[in-house]
Amino acid sequence: MGYLRTLRNYLRTAKARHDLKDYARAVCIILLTALVIWRLLS
Repeated sequence: MGYLRTLRNYLRTAKARHDLKDYARAVCIILLTALVIWRLLS
């Protein structure tokens, strides 16, 4: 339970918001790249 409390506290910080935005951008880039490669190969 301590891990969840720590994670919840971290997510309330400005750094967490910045990190989450970076992670979301990275996921979008990965998905778009995979989609382009899939379309080129099919």
